[in-house]
Amino acid sequence: QLPINHLMDALRADPQVVYGAAIALLIVVLLTPAVGGMARLLGVVDNPGERRLNRRPIPRLGGLAIFMGILVPSLAFLDLSSEMRGILLGAAVACVVGAIDDFRGLAPLPKLAGQVLAAAIPTAFGVWIDHFTLPFLGAVDLPPWIGVPITIVWIVAVMNMVNFLDGMDGLASGVCAISGITFAVLALSLGKVDAAILSAIVAGACIGFLRHNFFPARIFMGDSGALVLGYT
Repeated sequence: QLPINHLMDALRADPQVVYGAAIALLIVVLLTPAVGGMARLLGVVDNPGERRLNRRPIPRLGGLAIFMGILVPSLAFLDLSSEMRGILLGAAVACVVGAIDDFRGLAPLPKLAGQVLAAAIPTAFGVWIDHFTLPFLGAVDLPPWIGVPITIVWIVAVMNMVNFLDGMDGLASGVCAISGITFAVLALSLGKVDAAILSAIVAGACIGFLRHNFFPARIFMGDSGALVLGYT
């Protein structure tokens, strides 16, 4: 009961966490059908096949709606510090790389290069793993020449993890929604308000996308969505 009371007090003190999630959810719910219609017009669809569960063409590019659902409330509610601008810029690059792959397909090396570029952008704005904590040993500080490459590798790894998850209706967006809620609660408990807001926004965007992505899915997020969610 006590942790729940602390959480409610934190939400009352920082209602932007709830507002950001709600606006993200609303934007994605409303925008996704329009994105799906555009994808159909452009021919960006997953056609039925031996390795596909869908029995009719399903539009991709749902990630564009997810990205807008993350970007708009982020601009409205987050403190746009240098670090946060770097995070949002990297997310935009991740979305572009994924959208290009959805449109025309990218060879593995150019796709990986795009992912590395997206992951490197926040490190250039000061966002990188500067320490980690080991049981019984405490915090271990990392110099930039170690922390920055580790951060890039970590972000690229998670981008691809979410991309691999995106094989069943609602799986990737459901997992990322749960992750977003979990990180929002953890961030609030640590007093990291901006991290809580961004995590809640991601959760809201994912929940909004689930409205259209539950089985049988009417749209897929594609790489544009998987890379953005993994990155963020």
